[in-house]
Amino acid sequence: MIVHALKAYLLHLGIEKRVSEATMRAYEGDVVQFTDHLRAGLSREPDFSDAEPLAVRSFLGRLSREGYSKRSVARKIASLRSFFAYCAGRGLCAADPTLGIAAPKTGGSLPVFASVQAMNRMMEIPALDTMRGLRDRAVLEILYGTGMRLSELAGCSVGSCDFERGTISVVGKRNKERMLPLGGKAAEHLRRYLETRYRAAPAVFESRAGLGAFLGPALSDPLVAGRGGERISKRTIQRIVRRYLEHAASLARMSPHVLRHTFATHLLDAGADLRAVQELLGHASLSTTQIYTHVTTERLRAVFDKAHPRS
Repeated sequence: MIVHALKAYLLHLGIEKRVSEATMRAYEGDVVQFTDHLRAGLSREPDFSDAEPLAVRSFLGRLSREGYSKRSVARKIASLRSFFAYCAGRGLCAADPTLGIAAPKTGGSLPVFASVQAMNRMMEIPALDTMRGLRDRAVLEILYGTGMRLSELAGCSVGSCDFERGTISVVGKRNKERMLPLGGKAAEHLRRYLETRYRAAPAVFESRAGLGAFLGPALSDPLVAGRGGERISKRTIQRIVRRYLEHAASLARMSPHVLRHTFATHLLDAGADLRAVQELLGHASLSTTQIYTHVTTERLRAVFDKAHPRS
């Protein structure tokens, strides 16, 4: 049964492949959607014998008719391909029905990013005379100053920071840990937020050599706290970024990932090495990072076309 195989596949993704929870949910949803499509023409639970190439093509045609974007359809094909490759490799199905089915070309849209001026405007908006404003400014500075992902920030603890060395450790995709530089405005406003937060809490924070050192149980405390001191939610971080970014820039998207895109773009604009940016972003492949070179090239071309008399 496809349903039983899906449970084993999800365990495989979580334990062996160590994919993120969000990726697991996406893969599960895509396989369940395909199974529902098969079930619509049957009076029983669908089995692997029902999952033929024709059924896959029928499913993809239905998605197109229902208005799914090429990018969404391509992702669903990738999900089915991964699932059926797993099943075929373990003898759960006779053949992979997705073989020979090509994904639609998505066109490779460029990442959305903000200007340096917009970043400066955004950072000046939070009120630093309130605890909420201090927290929001720290969140914005960290995301733009380190390029870390939303999930990475939400998962950081106080012990993730080493203010003396100017570093912060994060756990990225597939549970891979990497060390990021923490300095400048990001370190300044994070330290200010934490000092104020712990001033009203038990004395577990002390200043040392102008930097911060955390003692005792505070090491396991969430780096950014929500209400009641619990770990801040991803949704709250999303709201923080949208609240301030929409007042500073006019962009197609207003998400924490935009600050990550902006971080990478501004580094490359300033001459940073592509491989260094790859390491900072935690990309497994350099080809993933190369999308940002297209951004900088497009910007240079726009400047040339506008300024050069023979363009």
